[in-house]
Amino acid sequence: DRRQRQMCIRDRFKENEERAFRELFNSFYDNLLLYAIQFLNDSETAKDVVQDCFVDFYVNKRFNFIRIGLEQYLFQAVKHRAIDHIRSQQRREHRHQIVMTEICENVSSTANEQNELEAIYVAINQLPEARRKIFTMIYLDGMKYQEVADKLSISINTVKKQMGRAFKTLRENLQGLSFTAILMIYFKRIFQK
Repeated sequence: DRRQRQMCIRDRFKENEERAFRELFNSFYDNLLLYAIQFLNDSETAKDVVQDCFVDFYVNKRFNFIRIGLEQYLFQAVKHRAIDHIRSQQRREHRHQIVMTEICENVSSTANEQNELEAIYVAINQLPEARRKIFTMIYLDGMKYQEVADKLSISINTVKKQMGRAFKTLRENLQGLSFTAILMIYFKRIFQK
C-alpha cells in the first residue's frame, strides 16, 4: 500500500510537476508552519524554514527519492531545518559572546576612540558591496564561510577570496592605526547596540 502511494506521488509529479507541487504546498503549508513555530518561537523564521523546505523539495526533485510517507518526509524536513537554524543561531550568539568578552578584556576606551571608529566605518563602507556583505555576514553575524557561500549561492572559494581582499583593503586604509585594535573597537560598538 505504501509503495503504491509512493508511486502515485511520483506519477502525479511526472504528469504535471507544477500542479502537483502547488497542491502539495496548499495541502501542507499551514500545518508545517505551525509545526516549525513550535521549534522556533518566531513566525517569520518559521515561514523561511518551511519555504526553504518546499524550495528544496521542488528544485531537487525530492519526490523521486522519498522512501517514507510524503507527510512524514515533509515534517521531518521541517524539523531538521528548524533544528539546524537553532544550532546556527546558537553558534552565532556564542561567537558574539566570545568576541565581546575578548573586547572587554583587551580594549580600553581612549580619547581617540570616536575618530578610530569613524575610520573603521569609512573603510568598511568603501569596500565593494558584495565584499562588504560577505565581511559583515562572517564577522558580525558569525556565519561560517560555507554558510555564507550557501546563502549567497556562490562558491566557498569566492567567499575566501573576498575575505582576503577585504582584509587587505582594510589594512591599507587603516594604515596609521592598529588594525586589530580598530576592529575590536568597531565590534564592541556593534555588539552593544
